[in-house]
Amino acid sequence: MTLIKIRKVMSGIILILFILLFMGPEKLSVGLSDILLPFQFVPALVQAITQPGALFIAGLIFILLITLVFGRVYCSFLCPLGTLQDLLIAGSRRLGLQPKHPFSKPHNGLRYTLLALTAMAILIGSLSLVSLIDPYSLTGRIFAHFLQPLIIQTYNLGIMALKPFDLYWYPKQTAFVPLSVLAVTAGFFLLILYLAATRGRLYCNTVCPVGTFLGLLSRVSIFQFMLNQKACSECVRCANVCKAGCIDPQNASIDMSRCVGCFNCLNACSQATISYQRRQRQTNIDTWSPARRGFIIGGVAASAAGLLAFNANIRAFLGADSARVNPPVTPPGSLNTTRFTQTCTACSLCVSVCPTQVLTPTFMDFGVSGLLQPKMNYEKSFCDYECNVCCKVCPTGALMPLSLDDKKLTQIGEAELLKDICVVFVDHNNCGACGEVCPTHAIRFVDKENILYPEIDKQYCIGCGACQLACPTVPRSIVVHTNAVHKKAEKYPYNLAPPRVTPKSSDGQHISPEKTVEQKKPPDKDFPF
Repeated sequence: MTLIKIRKVMSGIILILFILLFMGPEKLSVGLSDILLPFQFVPALVQAITQPGALFIAGLIFILLITLVFGRVYCSFLCPLGTLQDLLIAGSRRLGLQPKHPFSKPHNGLRYTLLALTAMAILIGSLSLVSLIDPYSLTGRIFAHFLQPLIIQTYNLGIMALKPFDLYWYPKQTAFVPLSVLAVTAGFFLLILYLAATRGRLYCNTVCPVGTFLGLLSRVSIFQFMLNQKACSECVRCANVCKAGCIDPQNASIDMSRCVGCFNCLNACSQATISYQRRQRQTNIDTWSPARRGFIIGGVAASAAGLLAFNANIRAFLGADSARVNPPVTPPGSLNTTRFTQTCTACSLCVSVCPTQVLTPTFMDFGVSGLLQPKMNYEKSFCDYECNVCCKVCPTGALMPLSLDDKKLTQIGEAELLKDICVVFVDHNNCGACGEVCPTHAIRFVDKENILYPEIDKQYCIGCGACQLACPTVPRSIVVHTNAVHKKAEKYPYNLAPPRVTPKSSDGQHISPEKTVEQKKPPDKDFPF
């Protein structure tokens, strides 16, 4: 099997596994996350910095080592976004969309500036730029926001088509994604599609910080592509199949910093003038002038000094929006809002695996530093008391692994009862919706003249949002406020009398809470549980 076939098979398998990671059931997603994510550069780097673990550190070292030995093979073998581009490149070449001689001069100023800005943003505690251009995070959002809804809607249409044959399955729900988040993700996706269809791997060699960094290592890799200038007939076949546009047939040179290791050029050359072998001391690598190098390095150094000098001010600006009166609630395992915004790369894996779809990606709800990061959206759903899958799959450590028992006592927020709009206090009618769905018995009822008035024991509340979703009033008369720093709730002592009591009418007869709630809701809406 040739190197090209090995690359195609391996990258295809990796892409399929990534699709299953975002689309599969809980057990499959958790298992695949342990296998795939340690070998994605940005998640492994962030995890190694914030929450060092043997698996992710080993994955990071593995990526660095294979790059130093073989060049940027990571970009063609392990990167899912790279494989998506390769599929589009192959299709566009069949349609004749790409130029015959795709060699292009490197945009070193732009690529190294973006790399420097990304590194400095990480140093000052912001992953906003990383979230936008990191290949793994971008691929995750493409899968979670576009591919998953497409698959789910196709599945639901299939269910509808089977109903006439008396075959019934439960339809699936898609997670809510704000239009602003869809626009940002779609914009970057369309940009990558356009660049891949017309310019090959230009995104990887100009915008992607992972590709730029690995390209620096690839310049000194042990194995490199060599072009025998004396034997070259300048047929440009190698340049025509080069995805990265890094082969210059006129100067008989190969820019190893941009070569993504696809091995296409090896089979294209009829005279075998291109070889893949140990690097020689003198290689034909397209270099950039010392003057330009000094200018860029000096500018980056000056920018870094300025950023570090005003680090406190920048942090304050980046987190300004997240410090407002009622910031969003962060998922269990995030520990606190600041840590969450500084470690989440907005890959939306937690959004795609959440069984209740309570996690919603946001645009700037957490401020500039929390761009596209998810929040708990209790207007749409609630956090399942018996679920901790989001903590199991997070690749960066933004959500720490929590056992189910620990998660059940993690207080991510506290419920507040707004008595001035609650139907029980305003109309003196029984409701009981909030207490009926509370999994921790944090809501109890006080019986006054056969009217059960809800009260909240906040020491038992974990902020799951079930009460807020069940509340029939508009606006909600019970809402969950975030804990900027997560707390530990008390476990309800089950030797006490149960806090939930069936409401009674004026004649002493028991009333179903659901029936009372339904009388207060519009007739076209069902009770949420």
